[in-house]
Amino acid sequence: MEINNKQRKVKIIAEVHPQFFGSMNELERMIMMCKLGGADCVKVQLYNSKELFDNNDRDFLEIKEDELIQIKETCDNYKIELSASIFGHDQLNWCEKINMQTLKIASRTVTEDVKLCKEIIKLNKDTIISLGMFDYEKNKLPFNAKNIQYLYCVSKYPTELGLINMPDFDNSFFDGFSDHTYGISAAVYAASRGAKIIEKHFSTNKAQNVETQKGHLGSMDYDDLLKLRKMVDDITLIRSK
Repeated sequence: MEINNKQRKVKIIAEVHPQFFGSMNELERMIMMCKLGGADCVKVQLYNSKELFDNNDRDFLEIKEDELIQIKETCDNYKIELSASIFGHDQLNWCEKINMQTLKIASRTVTEDVKLCKEIIKLNKDTIISLGMFDYEKNKLPFNAKNIQYLYCVSKYPTELGLINMPDFDNSFFDGFSDHTYGISAAVYAASRGAKIIEKHFSTNKAQNVETQKGHLGSMDYDDLLKLRKMVDDITLIRSK
């Protein structure tokens, strides 16, 4: 198994937030499932609900600093990487304290908080940026640094397949795909076109879509993740020939 892991070329990031219903027990169970399903990394979102959404509707989904430390310990125990979408300066400091190696800048942050983006990039960690809300066709790329990897993304939850205009990743500045579509077809297609990163929400119950947790319908579950892992690894092998 370890040999197979080293041969992998496509990094699968399973975003467990906010589909964990505000339960640390559920989140830890999801981390275990993501590891068993073949994900390389799990990702959470770190924000202050009032500051980001201008209401307290998502207070129960906020991850506090002590909880982030607990999540990091769980990921270390299962030997899976932890990453986070960072929406505040305090939350960035938390990630620094636990030495998080891969940081995520969500597309809304690119357009709403350039100062925070520059602080994240300046740390010289692996920095993944989604461009779903940024008009890259009319404007030059928002940031240029060697530690940045850009993801193609359509910022709609969920995204209909017909809205996808998948790049040729072999001949594009995009490194991967942040997938909000139904099922795994779009993610598999992205891998076939050279995507090196596939980011997709993970859910244990895709029927639980509500206003504060819109990621469920476009999520993968455990069975989806198993299939996605096998298919992108098969595609990697085929493309290598």
